[in-house]
Amino acid sequence: MQIDLAMKKTPEFIFSGARNLCQPFFNETGLNSFSYSRLFMDGTRSEVWSDAGAFEHTFHKARYIVGAYTPQYFEQRERYSILDRKVETYPAHLRTRYRQQLADQRDYFDYDHCFAILNQNHEFCEYFIFYAPRSHVMALNFYLNNFDRLESFSSYFLQAAAGLIEQADQYRIHRTVNPTPVVTSIEAPAQRTFPGEKTMFTPREDDVARLLVTGATAKEIGNTLGISHRTVESHLEHMKQKLGCTKKSMLVKELLAKQHAHYLMHQ
Repeated sequence: MQIDLAMKKTPEFIFSGARNLCQPFFNETGLNSFSYSRLFMDGTRSEVWSDAGAFEHTFHKARYIVGAYTPQYFEQRERYSILDRKVETYPAHLRTRYRQQLADQRDYFDYDHCFAILNQNHEFCEYFIFYAPRSHVMALNFYLNNFDRLESFSSYFLQAAAGLIEQADQYRIHRTVNPTPVVTSIEAPAQRTFPGEKTMFTPREDDVARLLVTGATAKEIGNTLGISHRTVESHLEHMKQKLGCTKKSMLVKELLAKQHAHYLMHQ
């Protein structure tokens, strides 16, 4: 059973334990931070970071990426990602949020040159994220020439931090009730039917579904599609009826499950 985020925050020992595991690797490589993220299809996430302050800023203060779900923006075989470039491929509302997140990590904590290893399975998606100081101008070259070393550390961390990850799972970060407002421009969505709903959803409902699973609010979806948030809410009601859902959270879970299954079938 997950403990509600509002009741209790992730214990400090999870971060100090992660830091102790990472420090020898930092000393050897010149990197300065690492985070492990496990994203579930219901929008919740477990987090184990080497820096408690950076975690606190991300999920309890700025909250730019709380509720965001992004695995669908990675290609089927895309395992490695330079995140400051990758976020530029996200939809407008997510792109803004992730730009702010990366900027804060750089400006407040000197965690820059962000590089991720992605792993998807039937239950969740994992991100192993590495950071280097801004002054480490050769960080990208280091990443590109040391895939084996990064993979080896990621495998080691999964084993050595298994207890910490299990503990963090009891303090999952839940979707935000009142997400950080962002200004988005009208951007035409990709013309692609939502997996499994070709005959069930209308084209506009397909558009709404693709944005909904990223964590976008009705207002953000409306801004992106150029329609009112009330129209979006109407579409959501119709979609809930079609999938037999009584709550928007249930609808999101159903859509993420369909999208995730579609990804796995086409690997």
